[in-house]
Amino acid sequence: MFQTIYDRENENHLRLTKLDDDVLIIPMRILQVHKADRFFYTHERREVLMNTRFTTKSLGVAVVLGAFSIGATAHAGGHGMTPQEKKLIPGAKAEGSVTLINPLFSDRTSKRIGAAFKKKYGLGDGFQVNMLRKGTGATVAQVRQEIKAGKFTVDAILVSAPPFFDAGAERGAFLKLDSAHWKDSAGLAKSAGQYSRYPYVVTPLAYTFQPVWNVTCPGMADFNVTSYADAVGPKLKGKTISSDITKSFTYSNTVVALEKAGAVDFKKFWPELAKTDPLVEFRTEPKIQKVISCENSFDMWNLSGRVYQNVLKQPSLKGKLKIGSYKEGQVMLGNQIAVLKGAKSPNAGKLLVEFLLTKEGSDLFVEGEAIYSFRKGYKAPAAAAPYLMDLSKHKLIGLDDWVGAAKSFKSVRGVWQKNFR
Repeated sequence: MFQTIYDRENENHLRLTKLDDDVLIIPMRILQVHKADRFFYTHERREVLMNTRFTTKSLGVAVVLGAFSIGATAHAGGHGMTPQEKKLIPGAKAEGSVTLINPLFSDRTSKRIGAAFKKKYGLGDGFQVNMLRKGTGATVAQVRQEIKAGKFTVDAILVSAPPFFDAGAERGAFLKLDSAHWKDSAGLAKSAGQYSRYPYVVTPLAYTFQPVWNVTCPGMADFNVTSYADAVGPKLKGKTISSDITKSFTYSNTVVALEKAGAVDFKKFWPELAKTDPLVEFRTEPKIQKVISCENSFDMWNLSGRVYQNVLKQPSLKGKLKIGSYKEGQVMLGNQIAVLKGAKSPNAGKLLVEFLLTKEGSDLFVEGEAIYSFRKGYKAPAAAAPYLMDLSKHKLIGLDDWVGAAKSFKSVRGVWQKNFR
């Protein structure tokens, strides 16, 4: 004899509890409806008459019993999972939480990823997904300090910082991953010139800095950017923003990559930008707000995702904020992720890495941030697609040596400082 309990962790399954406390979880689609047992289910309304008792015979679940042992407990989120994911779930449940530090995910995206992560793996409502958001440099600085002290408040780090990850992998600071999903992204990430170091570091996503402007601001109605030459000039005086590359690995890597590719000579470009009397700012969100308010109507390096997120909040901005690209090339900035050795929730950390590598996880961060997934054959959700470049139509620039690029930071930052400090 069994009693029905609707499985709140997976709406497509019914949890059957035997009177001796054994549990069997059965997909709704294979249950037969029997009025005599006062049980019914409709896919549209997802209704289950609770506290109904019935026998396996009345349910017509002989086929189910052939596949499951009544004495075994099936996992609520186990359908369609890899063995690696299933192996991590019990440990993640016991840990009860996971903390990811990153500079990228908005509150909206973080909440959606957390909810989907818990639901997919049946972790329960009490499981906590904590997302800490800081700038690139601050993210790396915090984790570097925690590694040095051996005391951890975060479990995993997601950021674009190849030298940090490479040094950490060399020193044994990260846990070894056993990923079933990395193979779906590894090929494209490599061909795009991105850094990874599996089995310790993988690269699930990337973004690129693009020009953003507000056509409703004075003098900007007919403005357009297709090259770095368009980003400077007398018409832009008092309207521009110069990103502070001394505070960011990603700005610095963009400069290094463009110079190594012979695409832009910044020793000539920075003086021209300085003539426009730009505002010096670091974070992309404060910069986009300056563009929206027309305080500084053009930012040469922002993120399409910031435009997208602000349009979601304020639909009237659609059509007012424009996103361009540079024919000299777009530097793809892969964001690496790793799980810290000594973290409080190692299993949950590894499971979160796996989730972000799945199509489901990719859909959430692409739809939320208008950034790029490296999954082979991936198609972006319709909502974000208009804000993303067709990468096949643009010159993409990476680096052969992302780790060695850091050796150039001092010199390229020094050139920038001569013009803006």
